[in-house]
Amino acid sequence: MLIMPVANGILPRPEGGTITGMFIVENGGQLLLDVGVGREILICPWIVEEQGLYPVGVIVRIINIWNHTAVDDTGTEIPVLMAKLEGRGHARWYTMQTAGSYIYSNDVEHINLKKMRKEYPAISGAGWAPQGGYTEFRDKSDIPVTIYGTDLETGQEVSITANLGGLVELEQAHTIEHSVIRALNAYGLCTARTLVEAMSRETDELKKSVEFSIKHTLPEALGLTASGACGNPMTNLAQFYLAQEFVGNIQAGKSLNESLDKARRATMSQLTGDIGLTMQQGVRVLQGLKKGMAHDDTVLKLETYKKVISRFPFEPWG
Repeated sequence: MLIMPVANGILPRPEGGTITGMFIVENGGQLLLDVGVGREILICPWIVEEQGLYPVGVIVRIINIWNHTAVDDTGTEIPVLMAKLEGRGHARWYTMQTAGSYIYSNDVEHINLKKMRKEYPAISGAGWAPQGGYTEFRDKSDIPVTIYGTDLETGQEVSITANLGGLVELEQAHTIEHSVIRALNAYGLCTARTLVEAMSRETDELKKSVEFSIKHTLPEALGLTASGACGNPMTNLAQFYLAQEFVGNIQAGKSLNESLDKARRATMSQLTGDIGLTMQQGVRVLQGLKKGMAHDDTVLKLETYKKVISRFPFEPWG
C-alpha cells in the first residue's frame, strides 16, 4: 500500500470521517492522482523533530480530487489539487520501501486501537485538532485535566477530560496536559511512548524559555514553546506587570523604546522577587519551571503514563 506523509498531523476520523485538504501537485498531489478516486492509501504523520515517518496512521479512501488555484503571501497564484479523503480505519506499517519519490509498505496491518486500550492505552487525535487545555486543582484526589479542540468536519468545539487525582501531582498533571496536546498534534496519537517524548520536548523548551527570558530580559518569552504559549502563574504575572509598567512609562512621557525597555527590566525584577528565583544559573531554570510555571519534568514509571492515558476517553466522540 502507498503511504503519504502529512506534516501537520491532521488525520480524518477512522470510522468514515472526512477531511478536505490542499496538496501541491509535485508533492502529495501527484500521488493522489496516481492512486485515483475510489482507491485507498495510508496517511501517516511526518515527525519534524525526528525527521521520520510515524508508523501508525489512518487508511483513507480518496472520495474526490479537483484542481484549484491558491495565492501565496506574495500574491503569486499556485496551481494545487484539492482532495476529499474518507477515513477507513487506523493501521500501521512495519517495513517501508521507496519507488522513486513514493513510499510504500507490503505489511500494512489494520488495527482497532479502541479495542486494544487495555493492553495498549492510546488517545486518538484523528478527526479533530487539539488547540488547548486547562488543569484544575480541587485537592490531591481531584485534578481534572481537559483538552479541547475543533472537530475537523463540523468545526464545532470538542473536548476530552480525565481526572488525574490520586495518580499524579498538580505540576505533573499540568505538564501532562501540555504534552497530550503536543503528542496528538505531532503523532495523531498519544501513547505512553509519544507522551514521554512530548513531555521531554515540552519541559526542555519551557526551561529554555525561562533561561532566555532572564538572560535577555524578555518577560514576553516566558512559557513559549513549539506547542504554543503556556498559561501559568509566572507567565500571567509577567504579562500583567509588563503591561502595567509599559502604560505607566508611556503616561510619564517616555518614548516607546524606553518605555518597553524599562518595563521589561522592572517586570523581570519584580517577577524573580515575587517567585523567589535564585540567580544561580541552572537552579533558577528548575525553580522557574516548578515554582513559577507549575510544571514538573520528573520522569514517571511507564505504567503511570499508561494509567494516565486510560483515564481519558479514546476520542472526543467516546
